[in-house]
Amino acid sequence: MMVIRAHSLALILICSVAFISSGNSASGQIGAAIITFGAGSAIINRAGDEFRKSIDHARAAASSLLDDANEKAKERLAQIDEIANRTISDMIGKTEEAATRILENATKKVNDLETQIMTDVKQVIWEGECAGRRLVIEDLGTALGGLGRLIGTNQIILTPPVKVRQTPKWYTGCLWWCRDPYVVDVTEPFGETYKKVRDLMEGAIAPDQVTDDTPADNLVGTYEYLSIFAKRTSCFYPGSEERYNRAFIYYREQARKWNNIVNVKL
Repeated sequence: MMVIRAHSLALILICSVAFISSGNSASGQIGAAIITFGAGSAIINRAGDEFRKSIDHARAAASSLLDDANEKAKERLAQIDEIANRTISDMIGKTEEAATRILENATKKVNDLETQIMTDVKQVIWEGECAGRRLVIEDLGTALGGLGRLIGTNQIILTPPVKVRQTPKWYTGCLWWCRDPYVVDVTEPFGETYKKVRDLMEGAIAPDQVTDDTPADNLVGTYEYLSIFAKRTSCFYPGSEERYNRAFIYYREQARKWNNIVNVKL
């Protein structure tokens, strides 16, 4: 297993994201263009930063469709790149004021497109992950799938692919003070249970928990688990699922970035 030292993680992430962006999307081109056109212009730089953030958010949302709606994902990614490339082209030879206006208009277009993409994400998750049916607490026994298993009626034992937290060696199923760290009490509404799972899993890879010998695979596995749990949780909230869909996209993107770090040869 490849081990990346913790003190290098932040620097590697920054370098890798820059490398990855320039290699597989228009994002790197945007950055280079802003540096070129915005040299000495704080106004263009600010507008460029907003545009780049919008592009990154839209691409992350579109990329989340790749597993379940590949053609739709490719279509949306192509639309994003088309806006980015056209914006770069339109900025050539323009004044600061004109270039700033082009960036602001392009940002609005990307944001509008991201809204459409989020509708795609909602539909794909509802039809695929949720099978077109709202989940309720009574469904947990089967709804958890590989995410965990129900203990009795009010506890879940989580089964992430990588268990970062260690179960005490003396654990034999005794009471609350010595229970498995991956046992979570079920709370209604289920969104409260999701928060407990999120806090537990994020806490396992918090800066104070990551050591020099922490494998980057631990972060990949944890983020992948969180992305799936967020997506499954959205099935409990038809009509108000966007916060969980966005959490799914965020964690999926974090997993992708760390997975690329694992595979980048430095």
